[in-house]
Amino acid sequence: MVLAKGFHVDRALRAGESAEMPHGPAQTRVEPTFYNVAEAADLFRLDQSTMYRHLRSGRFPGLKIGGRYVVPRVVVERLVNDVLALGHCIDVADWAARWNERTVVVAGGAA
Repeated sequence: MVLAKGFHVDRALRAGESAEMPHGPAQTRVEPTFYNVAEAADLFRLDQSTMYRHLRSGRFPGLKIGGRYVVPRVVVERLVNDVLALGHCIDVADWAARWNERTVVVAGGAA
């Protein structure tokens, strides 16, 4: 039985089909431009209250629109890229402070 299922998945992937729907085309996932707090917390395996605390204190970059917080996808991507480039653990609060400094310099230089 496992071989049959594995064969089915392998055949579907080679044919460019979704393994879940063997007769339909593979669907590409479009990443959102912004993550809500629940999604961002899930990405980092954090409790939502922890993510809110980091956003409110400025220890994690985000946007507050009215009473709602969102995290830009580029922030997550930049953080992951910086961790991989440095090859060691990064303190997000320190990283966010450097992010803010770079942003202020860029914004200040553009004015």
